[in-house]
Amino acid sequence: MNRRVAIMVASLAAGLVLASAATAASPIRFTDSNDYSGSVSCGSFNDMYQGHLDISGITTLDRNGNPVRDVVHITGWQRNWRSDRPSVSMTATRNFTVVFVYATGVESDNGSVFTQVAPGQGVLFHDVGNIVFAGGHVTIHGPHDVFDQGDAAFCNALLALS
Repeated sequence: MNRRVAIMVASLAAGLVLASAATAASPIRFTDSNDYSGSVSCGSFNDMYQGHLDISGITTLDRNGNPVRDVVHITGWQRNWRSDRPSVSMTATRNFTVVFVYATGVESDNGSVFTQVAPGQGVLFHDVGNIVFAGGHVTIHGPHDVFDQGDAAFCNALLALS
């Protein structure tokens, strides 16, 4: 008897999911790319940087056309170098997904937000794993050097390469 009830409940749940998907408005898909550059003071030198981002995503909508959830995939690279010694440089890569739920206002960043490597040195720092922003609370899973240290993560890595 329990198995029959479980099958009925599962069938009903699947039917509700299909019915709600059928009444939802078509999702909005988007792509973008962005080149950027700038500098940050590291005291005795500036961290010069230049990078590129490729962005693709989807916004799902309810049946009234209101946004329900955004799923955004971001890939890219960033080169950093010392203003006083341009040959001292490193290249970061990015490959992560941002999920935002409109009803709760919760954002989740998942994957490799930044991975900074240098030839012969390996990984200098990285922001990988998962960060969840919910109201004023932040939950972190994995090492997130840039989130914790800010620009100092880049400055310290450039100093280590010098």
